[in-house]
Amino acid sequence: MEQQKEQIKYETEILRFAWVTAVAVTGGNASLLLGEATVLRTGLLLIGLLFTLVLVAISLRQDRTIRRLLRELGEER
Repeated sequence: MEQQKEQIKYETEILRFAWVTAVAVTGGNASLLLGEATVLRTGLLLIGLLFTLVLVAISLRQDRTIRRLLRELGEER
């Protein structure tokens, strides 16, 4: 039971890190959108958008994992 609690804490920290990083990258993407349209800015924007999508996918996966662990922990009690 303690191991599952620690696993939940670990998974929650990964989720928090992914969301904070996604917010920061989204802010960078917004600043790229507001500037002059150049090839470099467009390339960086596309990379940033891809990175944001990956982070959102990781966050959704982490959420499902945390919910599964919480269900398992509830069933053991």
